[in-house]
Amino acid sequence: MDILITILLGSFKFAMTFPLAILEFHFSFFETILWINIGGVAGVLFFSILSDNIIQWFNRKVMPRRYRNRKRPAEKAHKKVFTKRNRRIIKIRQKYGLWGIAATTPVLLSIPVGAFLAVRYYSHSRSRYLWLIGSNLVWSFIYTSFYMFCQDLLFSR
Repeated sequence: MDILITILLGSFKFAMTFPLAILEFHFSFFETILWINIGGVAGVLFFSILSDNIIQWFNRKVMPRRYRNRKRPAEKAHKKVFTKRNRRIIKIRQKYGLWGIAATTPVLLSIPVGAFLAVRYYSHSRSRYLWLIGSNLVWSFIYTSFYMFCQDLLFSR
């Protein structure tokens, strides 16, 4: 049951799974990396396919209806609202590209959001899966090392 929880949580909240796997379930270094990366890879693939289907459905069904329901052709669309998070995502995309989105996905973004952004902005690139999965692998080594070797310093009573 611990393994299943780790895999499922690793596919959604990648960074939050490490303390649970190491401190609560007492997985070893390699078990932690294995189970969380299985969840991370499954999450990347699942949410990439889901995002692709949602984007295709939206473009096919919703977008034509928006333009059909306008009263006058000169009527302007509603102004887009940019939040602090939206601006940060756009800045990462413009400055660093696909690898920037992939690098921040497990840390700042979550796997569903990162997969959606990769599919939305880089649908032409087949390497987007490799970038996202590679980023998960790198961050899993960093997080596992941090929690394994620093847990005595951080969580000692």
